[in-house]
Amino acid sequence: MNKVLFFDIETTGFDKDSSSVILISSGWFISKDKFFIKQYFSESLDEEKEMLLSFKEDVDKFQAWCSYNGRAFDEPFIKRRMKLNGIRFLEPSIHIDLYRKIRPYHRQLGMERCNLRSVEQYLGIDREDKIDGGLSVELYFEFLGTKDFRLREVIMLHNYEDVLNLPKVFKLIYEIENNEGLKRVDCITEKQAKYLVYLLKKNKITIDSDIKNMSQKAASRIIDNILKGNIDIDEFNNIVNSSY
Repeated sequence: MNKVLFFDIETTGFDKDSSSVILISSGWFISKDKFFIKQYFSESLDEEKEMLLSFKEDVDKFQAWCSYNGRAFDEPFIKRRMKLNGIRFLEPSIHIDLYRKIRPYHRQLGMERCNLRSVEQYLGIDREDKIDGGLSVELYFEFLGTKDFRLREVIMLHNYEDVLNLPKVFKLIYEIENNEGLKRVDCITEKQAKYLVYLLKKNKITIDSDIKNMSQKAASRIIDNILKGNIDIDEFNNIVNSSY
């Protein structure tokens, strides 16, 4: 895991065009047992570009990054804010989204929800911080008006612990993949699998994914694309990696 950058962001809202990134935490292993976390914080909304540039310098050192639900939120948000700030940014070629790997199995594991807090509780992880992302935004705007650095510390602790716990959650993926008793609830049907294998062989297509663990939705999309003559192996792998 020393080649993986773990990361999480805090923003002022959900709109990538009008909201700003206010805090990024990134972490990586500097040795087998030492995990280093670096935080980038905007003391004002005007500092977003400077913060993004600093983050980019670290991201460029890695070929893979890891998040929790980052494919849907963090990655597209970062890419858009980089572009709007005039920063040329090429994200790592591999994105390990732990949420998407856990979600198909979370009920079998006994979890009612699949947010990060629920997974942490399942793993017996205790957090020091007691706020959520919504409250951190409120505290940030309060910080901008008061410059009370105690508020900053509360916000930074929340984001810090999100990243601190990602490697622990990462280990759960290994357990899931090696537990033969677990099967994703939306797993590809036997009929789908046979037909997909037939189409792949007929069209001499090789994909990097294990078909038997593919979702029904991903299988349907790939089959539909092949039947329409849209054969793009990179797109097929992306469909599988993006399904959850």
